Amino acid sequence: MKNRAINALVEMGMPADIKGFQYIVDAMCLFEEKEWRNGKTTVLYYKIGEINGVKPQNVERSIRHAFEATLAKGNPKAVKKYLSFECTTNGSQLHLLYIRLKQQEEEGES
Repeated sequence: MKNRAINALVEMGMPADIKGFQYIVDAMCLFEEKEWRNGKTTVLYYKIGEINGVKPQNVERSIRHAFEATLAKGNPKAVKKYLSFECTTNGSQLHLLYIRLKQQEEEGES
């Protein structure tokens, strides 16, 4: 899942040098465990913050910034493939990205 998430974020045009990039990858990896997929996003921020040695607020802000930058300046075709321009929360974008990555995996795409 890690490589699939990295490839999707790069394809969408998300800058790899911003912190949110890594935090989104971490979220996709945590979603592989079912209990994280269905939990509250705030708890997810705590776990990602713990992994990276930062505060949960920094995780939330960094993920929000990464999504905003990608939606505004990324590759529109790829963004549409993985995210939604209508979703307004980090949680909904993270879950949608995970669902789309799992669909690709099931379809055998790279």
